[in-house]
Amino acid sequence: MVALGTSVATAQDTTRKESKGEVKAPPSVASIVMVVDGSLATAGKLGSLKMETPPNVEFVDVRSIATAESDQAILKTAVEKNKDSIKQLQEELKKHPTIVTAINNQDKKPEVGDVIGAELLGEGDKLVLYFWKK
Repeated sequence: MVALGTSVATAQDTTRKESKGEVKAPPSVASIVMVVDGSLATAGKLGSLKMETPPNVEFVDVRSIATAESDQAILKTAVEKNKDSIKQLQEELKKHPTIVTAINNQDKKPEVGDVIGAELLGEGDKLVLYFWKK
């Protein structure tokens, strides 16, 4: 019989947290659905933020990700299921002039009503807005 052991020094470190400098994986239909499902929670977080300076806002056009009809159907179902939460998120976005200004200055010209999800990253200093211009 052979006994194998692992010392603490050679054990895999599973407690490492993601570095703030690491590049996040590109969005997928599945990750966008998760963001859409979390719209109500994000709206609550936005409500508690005081934004005197514009946050770093990143825009993700979901049309460029959901190119297949099946992907669009998945997103449409998620948006329909979360329509009330998305509406609350959009209303919360409208309360922050710095965010509205960032949206209005975007090249693809989305409107607040085109936003279907949002993520606050870091200490609330980065906001990722997912929009679906129809």
